[in-house]
Amino acid sequence: MKRKSYRVILTSLFVLVFLSGCAPNESYKMGQDLGKEGRWDDAIVYYQKALDDEPNNQEFTDALKRAKQESARVRYAKAKQVLDAVTQPNLTHLQQAAKEADIALALDPDNRDVRTFSDTVKGKITHLHETIKPLYEQAYLDMQKEDWTAAVAKLRQVNSIFPNYEETAGRLVKAGQEGARSLYQQGVNLGKQEEWKLAVASFKAAMDINPNYFDVAKLYQDAVSKDNFGYYAAVAEKANQAQNYAQAIMLYEKALEYQPGNSAVMKKVEALKAKAGKFYFDEAVALVNQNRFYKALKHIEFIKAQTPATHDDPFFKDFVSKFCRKMMDRADRYVEKELWGNALIWYEKVESLNPNYPELYEKIRDVREERIKRRIKKSIAVFDFTSPSNDKDAGRNAADKLVAYLHQKASSDLRIIERENLQNILREMQLGQSGLVDTKSAQTVGKMRGIDTFIMGTVLKQFSSKMDNASMEQVKVLVDEEDVRNPEFSDWLIMNPKPTEADMQNAPPRTIKKRNYQFISYKKGVAKITALFDISYKLVDTATGENIYTNTIAGRLIKEDKYQDGVPVANIPHDPLEIQTESEVLGELTDQKIAEMGQSVLKHFQSLEREYYNQGQQLQKNRKYDLAIEKFVDAFYIEKLKGISTPVSQNALKSIDQLTQGM
Repeated sequence: MKRKSYRVILTSLFVLVFLSGCAPNESYKMGQDLGKEGRWDDAIVYYQKALDDEPNNQEFTDALKRAKQESARVRYAKAKQVLDAVTQPNLTHLQQAAKEADIALALDPDNRDVRTFSDTVKGKITHLHETIKPLYEQAYLDMQKEDWTAAVAKLRQVNSIFPNYEETAGRLVKAGQEGARSLYQQGVNLGKQEEWKLAVASFKAAMDINPNYFDVAKLYQDAVSKDNFGYYAAVAEKANQAQNYAQAIMLYEKALEYQPGNSAVMKKVEALKAKAGKFYFDEAVALVNQNRFYKALKHIEFIKAQTPATHDDPFFKDFVSKFCRKMMDRADRYVEKELWGNALIWYEKVESLNPNYPELYEKIRDVREERIKRRIKKSIAVFDFTSPSNDKDAGRNAADKLVAYLHQKASSDLRIIERENLQNILREMQLGQSGLVDTKSAQTVGKMRGIDTFIMGTVLKQFSSKMDNASMEQVKVLVDEEDVRNPEFSDWLIMNPKPTEADMQNAPPRTIKKRNYQFISYKKGVAKITALFDISYKLVDTATGENIYTNTIAGRLIKEDKYQDGVPVANIPHDPLEIQTESEVLGELTDQKIAEMGQSVLKHFQSLEREYYNQGQQLQKNRKYDLAIEKFVDAFYIEKLKGISTPVSQNALKSIDQLTQGM
């Protein structure tokens, strides 16, 4: 009976061992089958299950590693395919590829090709992120300046990088509508000037933006029909018959652009120039006597350009000298009125006839460099901000940081008053900074010292705090092992009181290992630093004493880091606390918010050319033409100072020309 019971026990143990060994083998076999089908992600699950059951099985380990490598290879190929499928991958494509590359890299960290690909894609994503925001902001500035063609080009580029980025779609629609309108009008104006080749280009550009804009297609076809020799020759003859010699010569010369070797037209042009020279000289003399300088100058410029032989004529030279004297007198009178822009216009007209006219160079330099450029530059002064009760230096430090930011980021048309200079001004005028909050005092300082805008404010809140949430944890670790008698051997010995040597070979081990554990305490936690910085500020126009902008900026920055003691015997790694100090976090937040404040300040001065141009248009409507010219000159020279050229400066020059035509 005992032998039968012992046989049943052994059989049961054998079955249990067999069944426990089958499960991981089945998982392993399933992983192999899935791998043959190329389903590597599913195979990884089964290989991992097999390895969990038998952690020391090298075959399972190798199979899992191979499956991960194959899955990484497939994902790498998929990521490359995403980018290869498009000519110019946008941010969405790159992010999709980066996601696949990250998964592939996690599966096969040692794959150099995948790592290189991942780094390259992430570099491109970073580059696009760095590109898209300034491009989007520049497009907005282009829209403000009504440079619609440039705005459309930039917004289309933004849309190609990141479809539907912020308000790109809406702005693109608006810029497209305005761009088509602007190019359409430009084409119409060029047609009026008989510039049909350029008109063709303008109408074509308008159609590229909006092919259905009004009758642009019809006007384009009309412009194309006039862009030829026959048209220009016909209208040139009509102008000749009407004694509009300058127009006739211009049109004949345009006809020659199509047929450069047409001798008949060339002879007509030479004859017309000789005839026109005498005609326009007589007319110029009469116009100068009537103080109508603009049209007289146009006639003289025509004579100088088209009839060079006239230059040495004593009568012509004497007339030009007297004419220059009259224009100089007009410019000098404008100087007396401090209308520097008007004066510069007439000085430059003298320069066009006689660059070496006495004292002309000095006068132009004084008006342009000393008067106009100084006038158009907006000067900004920053006062110490009021400090909170917990930090008396916060206001002064914030003002210093703001001045430093403005110096670094301000365009060349802004002048930032140095802090030391501001303090000297206050001492000279015997004013404390608190007194300058008064509107009248601010206006006085601004007028006497040429300061256009004051920035004043209050640091409402500035502090940081640290919180350390620490706790003691325990971990159970193996201390040692000792040999103790095996209970199974004792049971077996009872059942086999007189075992043979052969029986002993099949017997359970005499002893087993007893593991002794111990609980070890260690410290872990999370440290958190919180910084707060709130500031309110205002921009004060010293000319009017009004607040042109007020704002409050609130900031919060949290930095945290986990840490723990190391317990090597429990495989718990040491993770040191790595976190900035409270003052460093507060400084970082302050820098961020001061930069945000600086950006909002500069935003009010980023389109001075548009501001000046709009003021000029309003003065023109009010029939204050001399003052309007001053503003148009300012708009032009602001862009020249910045080294840019937009429709604002171009339109300003057109307005100046229009206003001086009757002078």
